[in-house]
Amino acid sequence: MPKIFGTEHIVFMLISVAVMVIALVLIAKFVKTDRARKVIVISCALIQLTFIIWNRLSVMEYSGGLFDFLPTTFCGTTSLLFPLTMIFCKEDSGILQFLASCMFLGGILTFFYPDFIGQDASIFYDKTISGLLHHTMGVFNFFLIFVTGNYKPSMKKWSSLLFGLCAYMTYGIFMISIIGKSDAMYIFHPLIEGTIFNWLFVGVVFILLYTAVLLVYEQIALKKEDRWLYQTYIKLKLKFEKSKK
Repeated sequence: MPKIFGTEHIVFMLISVAVMVIALVLIAKFVKTDRARKVIVISCALIQLTFIIWNRLSVMEYSGGLFDFLPTTFCGTTSLLFPLTMIFCKEDSGILQFLASCMFLGGILTFFYPDFIGQDASIFYDKTISGLLHHTMGVFNFFLIFVTGNYKPSMKKWSSLLFGLCAYMTYGIFMISIIGKSDAMYIFHPLIEGTIFNWLFVGVVFILLYTAVLLVYEQIALKKEDRWLYQTYIKLKLKFEKSKK
C-alpha cells in the first residue's frame, strides 16, 4: 500500500518537479506574446479543472451521494475555483490573489503530505491519483501565472484574504448544517488528526505567513515608492503633520 514518502510517493514527486521545472523554463524562454500566454494559461486551467472534476466524480462513485461532488476541504474547493479565476479574472483581482495563495499553500502541503495516499493498494487508484494530480497541477498553475505575469502579488489586495477565509468558513458551515456533512473546511477536525492544526490555528498562521511573504516580495520586486509599507508610512506621516497644525 502506498505510503507518504514511500517509493510511489517519492517517484511521483520527482517526476512532477522535473516536469514542472522544465515546462516553466520553456514557457518563460519561448512564450513571448500575450495571446500565446493566454492560451497556455487557459489550457493549464482546464487541465486542473479536468483533474478536480475527475476527483469529485470518483468520490461520488464510491460514496453514492450527489452532493459529494461538492468539495469539503480547502484544497478541493480551491482546486475547483482557482482555475476558473485564471480564466475569467483580471491579474489584479483580489479573488485571484486569495485563491492563488490558498492553492500554493494547500498544494505544497498536500504534495509533501498527501494523507489520502493510502486509500488503496495502488497509487493509481482513481481517487488517489486524481487527488495528487489536481493538487500538483494547482502548484504548477500558481507558478505559471506568476511567470506569465497573470498574477501580481500586492499588499493592496491583502483584505481579500480575510474576505476569502470568511467565505470559506461560511461555505463549510453550510455544508455541515444544510447538506449534512459531518465536517467541512476542518471546522470540527484538525487538518492532521492529533495535532493543533485546526481551522483557527491554521488560519492565523496563514494570515501571518501571507502578510510576511507579501511584504518581503514587495521589498524585493518593487521600487521604494511603489511599496505598500512606504506608501502607508507617507500617508501616516502626512496625517500626523496635519494634525499638529
